[in-house]
Amino acid sequence: MTVKAYSSNLDNSHSTGVDTNEIGEINELLTNLEINPTITYQVARLKSLNLNEITELKQLVESELLKFSEILQSQNIDMDTQLVTEDGYPRGDIDVLQIRIIRRNINMLKNDLSNIIEQSFHLLNTHFKDLNKPQDSLISGVNPNSTIEYKIPFAIIKEINVNGPISSAGIQNDDKLISLGNIHAGNHMKLKSLINEVIQNEDKELDVRVLRRDQEIVDLVLIPTRKWNGTGLLGCKLQEL
Repeated sequence: MTVKAYSSNLDNSHSTGVDTNEIGEINELLTNLEINPTITYQVARLKSLNLNEITELKQLVESELLKFSEILQSQNIDMDTQLVTEDGYPRGDIDVLQIRIIRRNINMLKNDLSNIIEQSFHLLNTHFKDLNKPQDSLISGVNPNSTIEYKIPFAIIKEINVNGPISSAGIQNDDKLISLGNIHAGNHMKLKSLINEVIQNEDKELDVRVLRRDQEIVDLVLIPTRKWNGTGLLGCKLQEL
């Protein structure tokens, strides 16, 4: 059932006999699932924002992403969980409409976050150029990534091999991955970019940021390697959130 269908029912509630309490619940549901209108407004004028405004917008988007992700997790649902039965009917054990709206919102917010980060990099480069610093100094002396703090997890770490690289880095089962090297919630491309980042940095140090169960954010250093008694470069399983 779509939001449009609900709207049609609301317009004809008196003639069709729809329960007004049900209408109120539907209205409340749709209102609670709306993306913060400030985000929509600021994203529309992204190119005109200064760096401080972009930083504030990034934090707002991350907060909204976290809110919607937690709603999905409360129903044991992720972005790929099937919402219909084998017979093609909507599942009765979950709120299918709510989940569809949340998934749409998450996809929109992830796209917004990616654009926000890209614009912040552009402004940082412009800032350094305005200070008459050569471009090489930006690359070798100041890393733009270091000025941007990532807080949104995008994958959960499972089945850690006690002898593997992930374990050696101090990462624990059920830690949620916030960033690994240059990969974060805005650019991991369903973990494909993460895999490439790991492969390209075999036997090299990668900065890792994880979110613990107690909501503590921990920064660690990982060295992907095959030089251990197991298989793979990490020694764990990763599941997209």
